[in-house]
Amino acid sequence: MLRIFSLLLIFFGFTFSVNADDWRPTVKEADWVQLTSGEWLRGDIKAFYNRTLEFDSKKLNLLEIDWEDIQYLESHISSIARIENHGVATGKIQLSGDTIKIINDEQTLEFNRDELISFITGEIKESNYWSGKISLGVNVRSGNTDQKDYTAKANIKRRTSKTRLILDYAGNYSVVKSVETINNHRFNFSLDYFKTRHFFYKPIFGEYFRDPFQNLDGKLTIGSGIGYTIVDDHKTEWSISTGPAYLYTQYSSALPDESQNESNPSLSFSTDYETEYSKTLDILAKYSLQVSNKESGGLTHRAELTLENEITGSFDLDISLILDRIGSPRANSDGTLPEKNDYKIVISVGYDF
Repeated sequence: MLRIFSLLLIFFGFTFSVNADDWRPTVKEADWVQLTSGEWLRGDIKAFYNRTLEFDSKKLNLLEIDWEDIQYLESHISSIARIENHGVATGKIQLSGDTIKIINDEQTLEFNRDELISFITGEIKESNYWSGKISLGVNVRSGNTDQKDYTAKANIKRRTSKTRLILDYAGNYSVVKSVETINNHRFNFSLDYFKTRHFFYKPIFGEYFRDPFQNLDGKLTIGSGIGYTIVDDHKTEWSISTGPAYLYTQYSSALPDESQNESNPSLSFSTDYETEYSKTLDILAKYSLQVSNKESGGLTHRAELTLENEITGSFDLDISLILDRIGSPRANSDGTLPEKNDYKIVISVGYDF
């Protein structure tokens, strides 16, 4: 009798363990995620991009989970997903192991999990596509030196399953004893259309730059090109792009025998690198090169290295080292030639949204 009882315990124990491993939650009013550790999370899936899942839990708040740490996933409402070499698909998302399913009333599509590029769940609102960061810095000195320095930076992005719009602004303004010593502004924009996960077109990109202290009353660049994403994983993103452009330059002043306006073709090249070095530190590096004739400045370089240190929540302490170089600066009307190189160290507080 004891032997039979022991066999029954072993049988039911084995059955229970199998059922526990195979258990799946009922997905009705919430989304479910199972980690590779076996733990389950209940909440709302917000989005997936750059190999990271945004998951909102009532107890744990908003989480960012690495794609490699997810074993099972199921959403209770429809999503818009972008699949490599397929395009856009709409439906409820279910991930199990290496297989991802997109289920709607008409069909069920199956793909390998590595083919998923991005998706957004829930009611699709315009605000779902936008994100950005604003940084401000102020330095005030008084006493023997009366100086005020102001810096401002803004980066705004709109991302959909196929497109990416980027808007950038950087401005610097300084006054020493009521005398303006720095006053420059730079605005960049680009529109990217992704043909595949890595290759994208740039139907249009542009830049406006103004710095009277470099004898530039205004410099406008408008172009079109192509780009390629070299690395795109849950921690690092690195892309390059290039294309021809039209360049218009308005100088603040010029020598009597030189024109104050220049219009010329140019060639632009840029690369952007961003990596999550640690949980609280991101490293960003940008470099751009513009090739034009001597009258429009020759070779123009811009390099920027930024360390973003998380203070708390959405606030960062940003430290940037910036180099601007104009290969052939234009002399002012009095013959003064601006320096080729400008160096800046900018410390600011940034807010992510």
